[in-house]
Amino acid sequence: MPKKNRILFITLTAMLTALQIILGNLLQIPFLDKQYNFGFQPILIAGWLLGAPAAMLVGGLGDLVGAHLFPQGAYFPGFTLTNVLVGLVCGLVLHKRKPTLLRVCIAVICSMLINWLLNSLWLSILYSANGRGYFGWLALRGPSYLVEAPANILLGYLLLQGLSKAKLNLNLK
Repeated sequence: MPKKNRILFITLTAMLTALQIILGNLLQIPFLDKQYNFGFQPILIAGWLLGAPAAMLVGGLGDLVGAHLFPQGAYFPGFTLTNVLVGLVCGLVLHKRKPTLLRVCIAVICSMLINWLLNSLWLSILYSANGRGYFGWLALRGPSYLVEAPANILLGYLLLQGLSKAKLNLNLK
């Protein structure tokens, strides 16, 4: 990769990571049993625009730095792993492809499943003393993901359509 492209790639990855930290930690909406935030959208954009490795960095670093800048309890690396896997899925499904509604649906639904299944596991490990096991966390958090998925699909699709119409020609090869 030429130096100019590397600088652009690093800059975009850093900007999307910063956006993920802000949208994932500062802009939160209380919803049912969890907080809805917009931290998924920068990961989705990174997956489409930059590919899986960059989206994994945006997700992982965004969670790691956000957890330390805006702590909501002790840091647990499982949540970071979840965000890294979400970045992987977004990159594999969307990178170098037209952001159709179907592709965005696949990326969002797979990401929401990863979040639901793994984050319920991490919560059952962290809070095992409260008597709620893994399946209890799944049942408790399931309805909020059913509402969150369509919102992420709509917002993600609109964002990617807008970015693709902006005719971004970054030549990051």
